[in-house]
Amino acid sequence: MLDVRKLVLLREVQARGSIAAAAESLNYTRSAVSQQLSALEAETGTELLDRRSNRAGLTSAGRLLVDHTEHILAGLETAESDLLAATGRVRGELRVGVPFHEGPALLIPALTRVRDLHPALRITLQGLPVGGCREAVRLGQVDLALAMGYDEVPEPPMPGLYEEPVAADRVRLAVGPGGAADESASRPPDRLAAYADRAWALDPDSGLGRLTVHACASAGFVPDIVARTSDLQATLGLVSLGWGVSLVPDLVPDRPGYPVRRIILDGPGLMRRVSLVVRGGAVSNPAVSAVLGEVRRQSDASLRLP
Repeated sequence: MLDVRKLVLLREVQARGSIAAAAESLNYTRSAVSQQLSALEAETGTELLDRRSNRAGLTSAGRLLVDHTEHILAGLETAESDLLAATGRVRGELRVGVPFHEGPALLIPALTRVRDLHPALRITLQGLPVGGCREAVRLGQVDLALAMGYDEVPEPPMPGLYEEPVAADRVRLAVGPGGAADESASRPPDRLAAYADRAWALDPDSGLGRLTVHACASAGFVPDIVARTSDLQATLGLVSLGWGVSLVPDLVPDRPGYPVRRIILDGPGLMRRVSLVVRGGAVSNPAVSAVLGEVRRQSDASLRLP
């Protein structure tokens, strides 16, 4: 029978791109990981690693085995979660990944309520880059995390994950503070094409950056990127100083001391979807279930009319 721990090592090599990176992420030595993977190849009688380059890629058989590993781990986690649920107790540690600039405002009320209701549960927060939240959950670095997405540039699906919608916010154009201090309700929406000759601050590899490039292409131009950053607080600082313009979701708070104007754009509204991501096998885990339930309760409450 295959050793699940060796399968996890193989999956980590695929995710990290090399044996050395996988060893570092798991706090193992490189030689230990290499020996375990060699043992796995001996057990399966199949070459799983392509060792023809410095970056150990997986063979087709290795990739197939990783696909099965996702299902195996999900089944084991479901069994563990169901056993915990049978006790009726919410306890242990729950590791929550958040992008710290905006994540706390969305999650802290629900997490605080869960912590108050279940004092035996320890909840810890871990700062994550916006683009790395799903992968961190998939690899077990955190138990659940906030993730962002955009309908116009969807993320490729990751196996074994469950997503619970949390919020949706409009994406507007952030420009320098010149002119009116506030966005007037009577001001007509601006056309994105009107900013074709402006400099832009964005990370083209991020979800928001891909949305920006897509929206600009639909408006008939390629943005002139003069600052590449996925840190939206840094982006707002650059915009405030007149270095460029940028698309920014409404839930991203203003940077103190760096005023900007947020402009509604003409045409179909650009939206960002915010979701809570967990591994599919952990949905029935009592701690995860408590957080999901509280997030749903608070979301429903916010939609009720006073």
